[in-house]
Amino acid sequence: MADLLRSGFTMLNIACPECSNPIFRSKDNEKFCPSCNRKVLFVDEKPYNSKNKANENMSRLSQINEGNIVNNSIDSIEEILNGKIKWIAEKLQNETQLDLIVKCIQILSNLYDLMKKFSSKPRQE
Repeated sequence: MADLLRSGFTMLNIACPECSNPIFRSKDNEKFCPSCNRKVLFVDEKPYNSKNKANENMSRLSQINEGNIVNNSIDSIEEILNGKIKWIAEKLQNETQLDLIVKCIQILSNLYDLMKKFSSKPRQE
């Protein structure tokens, strides 16, 4: 390595991906690993911060799809609530025990309140 420095190579602060030894740059701007005895190519010399890039992508994706996701979620929740209301109503129809009838009515009341909350929410476009 000392011979490379004496002959004009510059030691870089980048390690070889194969052997983790320092990479050297020649006067021709070619990057070289002396341990592996081969040229090293870099796709992009700019530092890449994957967290920032991922956050940007997620932000863009959420902005694009936020309206659709909210509307689809509300629609599926309303479908589920309608199904549960029908199911509880059928149970209530055949129930003879007073305490279970009261529980079914309380559940139906709660489900109905939830339905009102979701139907009053404005849809996003």
